[in-house]
Amino acid sequence: MSLTAFLHSRYGRGFASRTEIEAHHAAAFRRFRAQVMPRSPFYRGMAELPLEDLPRMDKARLMANFSAINTCGIDHDTAMRTAIRAETGRDFRPLIGEVSVGLSTGTSGQRGLFLATPRERRLWAAIMLGRYWPELWRRQRVAFFMRADNALYRSLSNALVRFEFFDLLLPFEEHLSALAGLNPSVLIAPARILAMLAERQVAGRISLSPRRVISVAETLSPDDAALIGQAFRIRVDQVYQATEGVLAMTCRAGNLHLNERWLRIDRDVIDRATGAFCPVIHDFTRESLPILNHRLDDVLIPDPDPCPCGCASQRIARIEGREDDILWWASAAGPRMVTSEAIRTAIACLPQPLRDYRVIQRGRGLHIWLDDAASGADTALGASLAGLARQMGCQLPELAFHRGLPPESDAKRRRIRVEPDAIAPR
Repeated sequence: MSLTAFLHSRYGRGFASRTEIEAHHAAAFRRFRAQVMPRSPFYRGMAELPLEDLPRMDKARLMANFSAINTCGIDHDTAMRTAIRAETGRDFRPLIGEVSVGLSTGTSGQRGLFLATPRERRLWAAIMLGRYWPELWRRQRVAFFMRADNALYRSLSNALVRFEFFDLLLPFEEHLSALAGLNPSVLIAPARILAMLAERQVAGRISLSPRRVISVAETLSPDDAALIGQAFRIRVDQVYQATEGVLAMTCRAGNLHLNERWLRIDRDVIDRATGAFCPVIHDFTRESLPILNHRLDDVLIPDPDPCPCGCASQRIARIEGREDDILWWASAAGPRMVTSEAIRTAIACLPQPLRDYRVIQRGRGLHIWLDDAASGADTALGASLAGLARQMGCQLPELAFHRGLPPESDAKRRRIRVEPDAIAPR
């Protein structure tokens, strides 16, 4: 299966139509129902149910039933102790039998465990290498910046790939000399780290020449994508991966597509005007910890246009962020969703560029920090946001402008976010 996955990722044409995708999903789930669900104590009696009748899962419910859902006989507390020991000791080599255990960051408020068998690790590596390995005939040097290492990521390492893990819990500046010594051909990191590296590349503090730059773990904003692309003179690819699996990847044309070869992703639409939806995942490759009817709180904006690459898998215009971080402004018809793209566009149209910014909705107020803003930027942006509110038929929140940047309490450095007491749609 790993070889097939590699070849599909490297040379496959993708699905030609929705009909082909649906037929592929139906065949994959027939196998999954027959071979995998009976091995899960939780799902054993549900193999004949329609997908929509399976229990609706989220991270909290998955973790509450972890011991019964997984097919490896691994107890939740044992897995959690293993994962926490790896986190605190920064030694990510220990396994439970042959199964690797990982722990999510918990930025959504719930830390999640994930498992990966040797087969699943090989499959993941085959998909990643097939899609993003620059040249098959040349040994690659991979720099991977993440909060935690895992045997899953180490599965990228082989005779043709030198894999180096850069621990995000260490001071960032300490990594620069080792990174320069590696001079990676493939650079993988969260968007904020790529942006920081891009700033140092532009300033001449580092001189890297990667042939692939891949953003992971965080939403890649257009501002950061432009900065990173200009600094390294290469298009930034994206891998949208959560604890629950690899949900989307950029294609050869540079567009983000849902990973419909390996998952079925249904939509819980939260805004009909934009089509914004939270994905509901059914993964027919994850055998160690079945992910079925699992709703994420990420918000995706679909792109209705066909992709030049020819693949019919759903294009994603952008990952808007977590559902709890979507801006909602009051209107006569009820709260209206205001996309981060609309806010970014208003800021991008200011007469003079900013060094950086933050927009935080608190209650019914909108707090805006403009770093190194020219005189009059507050007034110009206020007028632009008022125009946006009129266009949408919304009430503009009370605006409060600040200079500099707020203390950085957000580990993922989201420029636009909502604090818990903000107005909610329901």
